[in-house]
Amino acid sequence: MMAVEMRAVGRFLVRGTRRAALTVVGFALVVLGIAGLVLPVLPGWVLIIAGFAVLSREYAWAHSALAFARRHAARGGAGLRSLVRRRRRGAEGEVDLPSDDVLIDLTVPVTPPETPLHESERTA
Repeated sequence: MMAVEMRAVGRFLVRGTRRAALTVVGFALVVLGIAGLVLPVLPGWVLIIAGFAVLSREYAWAHSALAFARRHAARGGAGLRSLVRRRRRGAEGEVDLPSDDVLIDLTVPVTPPETPLHESERTA
């Protein structure tokens, strides 16, 4: 009878310790991610998502928040892909972009402007 109770207590301690460790690690990653949003050396969103991924193993609210973030990331990625498709189709003409969107075209090589020669380098 005593051995059964000891096993139950052991399982309880292991589960509690595991949950506490995951909670501490998850919240530490989220806090580091929030700091990373302002500091240039830390990848903020990556750490926040990693923190929610760790927390989602133990908490339903974190699982819901992670699913929400995944849905919005997929929707944003689909919007970006359609914007790129519209841009490529309209290569011959102009593409009308909504005023709030910013498009950075990485397909056109940028040539540096010609630098004027110094007076001693000019030839007459």
